[in-house]
Amino acid sequence: MDSSVDSSRPPELLTHDTLVMQQITGFLSNDFDILDGAGERAVGHVTTSGGGLSRLVAGSRSLDVAGADGTPLLHVEDPPGIGFDRFELSSPDGAPVAELRSRFSLLSTKVEMTLADGFVLELHGNVLGLDYEFRAGDAVAARAAREWAGFSRGFLGRSRYVLGIDPTVPPHLRLAIIGGCIVLDLIREKKSRNNG
Repeated sequence: MDSSVDSSRPPELLTHDTLVMQQITGFLSNDFDILDGAGERAVGHVTTSGGGLSRLVAGSRSLDVAGADGTPLLHVEDPPGIGFDRFELSSPDGAPVAELRSRFSLLSTKVEMTLADGFVLELHGNVLGLDYEFRAGDAVAARAAREWAGFSRGFLGRSRYVLGIDPTVPPHLRLAIIGGCIVLDLIREKKSRNNG
């Protein structure tokens, strides 16, 4: 019997059509547990990286996504810059996965995600209110919606939302969509910090 790992199988995190994103920390970090569709079992984690002083000054700007077993899957970076927000998604070896750009208008936030292969997803809906879609033209690749986190978590300002992914979306695009959700949380955090 062969005990080698099948490298052609995607990580478990990328096999679920419904994920629950549960923020577990706040203030100087933006860590999340990524739970299965029932919200009961962790299938991935998001952890804040970077130094505490830089997080105190500029907020969470660097995060990592890993599978439940700790295997690194994606790095999310908010590089410093002036003007419109730009975020970078990269693989653990540093290869580009996608770039996201946000543009604030009076009534909404518009975010566009361009994958390394040139494929473009746009985020539509109430991006800052956790009710939005990832769209490629008219096709909806994924939807995110706010879910009640419970009184104590809600009181602490922690987010909880459900991400539903179309079953036909391939693993590499699922990973980019998860990264896009993290970016939107960074945008909300930044907007809240600037308005507070």
